[in-house]
This record gives sequence, C-alpha cells and structure tokens, in this order.
Amino acid sequence: MKNISRGVRLCALCLALMLIPLALHARAEKTAGIVRVLLTRLNLTNQAEISLDGSYTLNDLSFQRGSHLTVTCSGDSLYVYYEGMALNAGKTLTLKRHATEEGKENGVRFSGRYELHPGDLVLSAQNGQLRAVLHAPVEEYLLGVVPYEMSDSFPVEALKSQAIAARTYALRKVGAQNDYDVVDNTNDQAYYGVRASHTNAAEAVRATEGMCGYYKDSLAECYYSASNGGQTELVSHVWGNADCDYLVMVDDPYDLENPESTVKRYSFAKSMENGEGLGKLKDQVMSALSEIMESRGYDGDQEHIRVTGIQNAEVALPLYPDSPSKVMTMLRLSLQVQGRRLMDDDGEEDVSMFDTSPTSPPRPRGEQWSAMTALPQPVVVTLDLFPQVEKLLDLSINAGRNEIMSIRETDDAFILESRRFGHGVGMSQRGAQQMAKKYDWTCEQILRFYYPGMTVKKVEYTYILPTPLSQQFLTTPGPAATPTPRPTPMPISATPGPNEYKVRVTNIGVNSYLNLREAPNTQAGVLRQLFFGQELIVTQELEDWLHVKTDDIEGYVMTEFVTKIE
Repeated sequence: MKNISRGVRLCALCLALMLIPLALHARAEKTAGIVRVLLTRLNLTNQAEISLDGSYTLNDLSFQRGSHLTVTCSGDSLYVYYEGMALNAGKTLTLKRHATEEGKENGVRFSGRYELHPGDLVLSAQNGQLRAVLHAPVEEYLLGVVPYEMSDSFPVEALKSQAIAARTYALRKVGAQNDYDVVDNTNDQAYYGVRASHTNAAEAVRATEGMCGYYKDSLAECYYSASNGGQTELVSHVWGNADCDYLVMVDDPYDLENPESTVKRYSFAKSMENGEGLGKLKDQVMSALSEIMESRGYDGDQEHIRVTGIQNAEVALPLYPDSPSKVMTMLRLSLQVQGRRLMDDDGEEDVSMFDTSPTSPPRPRGEQWSAMTALPQPVVVTLDLFPQVEKLLDLSINAGRNEIMSIRETDDAFILESRRFGHGVGMSQRGAQQMAKKYDWTCEQILRFYYPGMTVKKVEYTYILPTPLSQQFLTTPGPAATPTPRPTPMPISATPGPNEYKVRVTNIGVNSYLNLREAPNTQAGVLRQLFFGQELIVTQELEDWLHVKTDDIEGYVMTEFVTKIE
C-alpha cells in the first residue's frame, strides 16, 4: 500500500506542478554582483598569515603570485611584514585583486589552509583583534557556499536548486549592513572558501549563473533548511507576518522518506513490569497517576501504583491551530495500571483514610490494603512535549521548539520520533536530495514544489575585475616601507618547577605562528598566536598536547610544534 499511495501522490503532485508556472530566464536584472562577507570562521586574533595565490596590490605595492604576508594589529594600527620589510598600513588596509590568466587561482589563503578566498580582502583592527571582510563576486562566493550548505555528493539538480536559493539570499542582503552584507556562518549562509575538489557544486553554480528567485518584481526570500521533518513551515510561525505567499505549508514526503534526514527516536515498550519501560518519563507519569488514582478511589501512594503496559500512545494539540501544522504540543499515553484500595475493619474496600463517624473526631484506620488489582479501563496521562518530554528523552534537534513529533507503532513498542533540522521554511535540502536522487526531478521541479508562485530571472553583473598587472609592474619595487620591529616574544622570568620544563616554538615557518588554545583540541578558542622562537614552560603533558605558560598567559599547544630545551 505504501508504494501505491506514494505513486498516487507523485502523479497528483506532478499534475499540480504543471499547473503552476515557474518562468525561467525571464528578463534580466542588473547588479554589481559583489557580496561582502564577514569572515568569522577564521578565528583571527591579533595576527594573520596570508598567502596571495593570485594577483594583488596594496596601495602602491604589488605582489607576485604566491607572496606571503604577515599582518598584525597593535591598538588601532595594522602592520604588514613582507620579505624583511614592514609597513604601517594604518587602521584599515585593502588587498585589491586584479584579473589574471584564465584558469589560474586568484584569491587569498589564511594560515596555510587549503580553502581559497577569491575577492578583495579588507582588514581592520577591532578591540585589538584582526577583522576580515571579503568582497567576493557572488558567483565565486557561491563556490564556497553550495558544497557546504548541501554536500558536493548531492545530485547536481539538487545543487542547482541550492545555488539559486543561495544566490537569491545573498543578493537580497547586499547593502543591508554597515561594512558587510553576510557573515560566513549559519546566521546567514555557511561559507568556508573554495576547494577545487568540489566539482559538482561548481558545475551547479556555472549552470545557474545569474539565476535568482523573484516575487512581485523583487528578490524573493529563498529560505531553506536542512530538513523540514515532513512538512514545510510558514514564515508567520517563525518570524511573524511577511509578504511571502510563495512560501506555503505543504506535506513533504520526500524529506520524510529520505534515510539521511535528521530524526531522533525513543521507544516505549508496550508491556512492562513496573513502569520501567517509561524510562526517564517514569517520575512524571507516576506523579500524574497519583492524582488520577486518588480521584478514582485508589490509594495515591506511588508504591501502591503499578504500570504494566501501554495500550496506546499519540501526540495531540497542534501548536498552530490556524493551519494544518504537524507540530504538536502534547504526548498522550493510555496506560494499563494496577492499584490498591484501603480496606475497612470488615475487610471491605473503603476509599476514605479516616473514620467519619459523627460522634467522634476523624482517626486514621489501620493500614489494611487490598490486593494489587488492574483497573478496568486504561488511565490516560498527558505530558507536555515541549520542553518536558523533549528534554527528558533527548529528542531536541533545534534551539527552538519546532520539532515535528510523531508516534510509530510496532508489535511490541510505541516509538516516539522527532524530526526537523532548522526552521523548516522553504526548501528542504534533504527533500531536494531525495527528489533528484530517487525520482530524477530537475532543478525547476524542485523549486516549484518549495517556492510555488516564485519566478526565476537572470541577473547581469556590472562588476569587472581591475586590469591585470604587467610583469614589469610586478617586479618594480614599491615605495620604501616604514620599518617596524616584529612583535617580541612573551617574557618568561619564572623557573620551571618540579616536573616542569621549557620548550621553544620551532617546528613552524620563521614568519609563521602557532595557536595557543583554551583547551587541548583544534576546535578550542585561540588565546594568542605564538611566534617562531617563543619559549614556554610545560606544566602538563596530554598525549598530543602540552599545557604551557608564560609570565602572563597559559593554554595548550600541540606537541609536534615545539622542541624541548635541554
């Protein structure tokens, strides 16, 4: 039956798609096509090593391809070190990119990383730290977005859909901020830089060059998320009212059936001894049962209540009653329960704990309990899904409470499943993956499903790279640089204590640096960058890491980059 119903859905959906126009390659719009990207993932400190793998100038200075610069900041001033020269560049500097030979890389790299960042690079000082903004042509910017927002392993048609959505999102943001348009993290779109190995994403970007989504002659809000959990969400439910009629709420069977869509599960056994199958919900269930049992004439003491099974489980009460939303707020369990009643002096059941004779004050009876007996009807207990059940059963996927919860029944259990990774508005990346991979859907079909009523227009870019630098210009010395001494190593006046010893930073380039981190892993925050020759006192060895200190700071460095001082 599943295959038959799915086929019916597909036929009906394809028919609906044919009825909804999606105009591709409509009249062209013009834009400069430059996106200013605030680079936060680099975790820059007060120093950066930059490789110019392209054609670049800095004021009147020009650089050969492959030149290496060290940029540091001291207060509000930036200093550039290059082949023995030092230049005070002021508060802000711009490495301007020029055109180069076709097919050659033309961008910058940071700290020896593989990813290339194509475009002009603007560096400034902010609170004693370097701040980097990349001015990138949108088509080159997308080469560093599409394979990370999706994956280069996705079908090309799905990647095309991602390219159009990401291009539309970026161009809509142009001019929205002070000195940048988007950040390189999930606050906008994930941007990591360009890798030549991401060939599928590059093909998708080239095939859709300039294509953007439009609604009412303006760039559309092409929202997207990793997985919608089987139903797209309305903008009004996430961000309030907006003119986004093309972002509708529809069931998404493609996201739901994709085995790579995010899902968390918790299983409740149908049969159990004494509530153990309820797991971390047992305390909440027993507390609720205590009140219910007392109201039915049974003893409310939890020691006299036993849960022996679950007859039914369901989720209920939509969060948004104004729509067919599948985001529910309550978990309803129909439980098979046993309990005890208090016996009177004659061995008969008595619901009262006290003697109610009018001639004497109430007095406790002797504790005589009936045998544990099963209630004739299931007892229904209702719990809040958010945050109670979600938190206790570790079903949370998002920071917000928007997961779609559902119940699946097996022969011996009820399985509570939590889905939706992200806000759920617009395109589901996992849904698009399934459409293209399993059903051979095209980019146009994917966009129609997630953005019905949106049109796609071609954008023309007015930006042109500055003229190439001649070889003669590249070899002509620039103006004399202002000599500025390299930063001096941090002092060490203390003598190593028992079980401590000194090391020196040696296994890096002379003009490079080593990160001093907050914790012994490469994901930890960078406290400072250590220059070649910096001496450190080792206080603790931790496999591949060392805990080190100087007179004014301590942290962790990788063992392989230092040498012990005998």
